Amino acid sequence: MAKSRLMPPSLRPPADAVRWTALAFVYWLVFMGVLTPGNLAAALASGGRWDWGREALRLVCAGLLGASVTPILLSLARRYPANSALNLARQGLAVLVMAPTLILISCVLAAWFLEGKAWPSVAEARQQLLANSLLLIFCLSLFLALIQVAQRLRPPAEGAWLRRLTIRERGRVTLLDLNEVDWIETQGNYQALHAREGVHLLRETSERLAAQLDPARFVRIHRRSIVAVDRVRQVEPLANGDATVRLADGTELRLSRRHRESLKARLGA
Repeated sequence: MAKSRLMPPSLRPPADAVRWTALAFVYWLVFMGVLTPGNLAAALASGGRWDWGREALRLVCAGLLGASVTPILLSLARRYPANSALNLARQGLAVLVMAPTLILISCVLAAWFLEGKAWPSVAEARQQLLANSLLLIFCLSLFLALIQVAQRLRPPAEGAWLRRLTIRERGRVTLLDLNEVDWIETQGNYQALHAREGVHLLRETSERLAAQLDPARFVRIHRRSIVAVDRVRQVEPLANGDATVRLADGTELRLSRRHRESLKARLGA
């Protein structure tokens, strides 16, 4: 079985990373703010005085530290999309490494700026790791999931539609130009790309692949079929409201009533 994956789409403009980083800063402020009432209650119960300036500094530093890993999360989501168990394992491993790293860095920063010490004690670091690791893993995983959902829902920018794929098989890499693809068929967990020189299998969902295809060139005609508009030669209506689509190479495909108007609009254009 060929191992195939989507080539990364054109990189988003830097402004996209900036927006995600700003959103991450707010996300981590909210996350730390949720924990603040507990800290406040503990301080009041022990008879201590609540240092608002110190707490504000702690929140800002936590927000900046959390936002600093946003480029890494964006890179993970783009390079290893959650479309296979292997990619999910890669993402999980990265999160498992990032969570304790962030906690240790926060311990060092707290020692420097809040406690006037060169380094936190081993006991303090261990306590923070035990107390916050699972919660931080959850928050990192949740933000990574938000990035991936947004990427799935957001269509590529104009001019940034997917143009070619990499097909990996037995140590050989083939670049498949989508201009050579006649139609695409869903086969279980794979998409079969029927091109002029043969059929290539891509492990991807139909919805995710379709979201990255240029709608001026490709149109869905069935829940299992997408065709290149310029390959359509004839559409023959059937009695039940469906139709048969005949392509330039003689291939006949079923057009469902649900997608009939979409094809009609593309052919008319």
